[in-house]
Amino acid sequence: MNELILGTEVKVGYVVQLVGDDATKGKFYTLTRVEGSDYDTGRTTGQAEFSTVAAGSTTGFKNIDRLEPDDNQIAWYHWYVKDGNEYQMKLKAGTIRFGPFAEPNVGYIDNEKSGPTDPNPLYGFWLFKDWYPSVQAQNLTPYTMTPKIWFEGLKFDMIQVIDPAEVARIKASGKYSIITLGGIENA
Repeated sequence: MNELILGTEVKVGYVVQLVGDDATKGKFYTLTRVEGSDYDTGRTTGQAEFSTVAAGSTTGFKNIDRLEPDDNQIAWYHWYVKDGNEYQMKLKAGTIRFGPFAEPNVGYIDNEKSGPTDPNPLYGFWLFKDWYPSVQAQNLTPYTMTPKIWFEGLKFDMIQVIDPAEVARIKASGKYSIITLGGIENA
């Protein structure tokens, strides 16, 4: 068994077990296809996730639901920013990430922790159907600006292993990888 941190540590043909979601608990999946994926807030048809925010103000949490994978898919993303804002994330809804256990709401990403020349994979996350991040930006600059985030990652198609004999064989062999959706459990 192998606990995964980075999305690049799995390949097509790997068997994975997803944790962190009741719908997938105890189930095994074989990864069948992979492709790269990137998205940036503000480059969407229709309405962008963030609007202009004044100096010293906060946007409130905005859902980035365009990252939500389809049925029978998982996705891994790391993210980076370029501006002087601090970004906080909730994943899954209501669960603040990247801060210490005692006070998770102090965790944030900025252009020094994960910037465009060196996006930090330690702040990466896995997504599954009905999972997407919610992000809040706090404008720490003296200027009015529109926050923008870049997400880069991988999307995988997967097929559930249904045959009980095959599931038993996988469990006995220990040759599967565990993917924790969103981040650590009970963040």
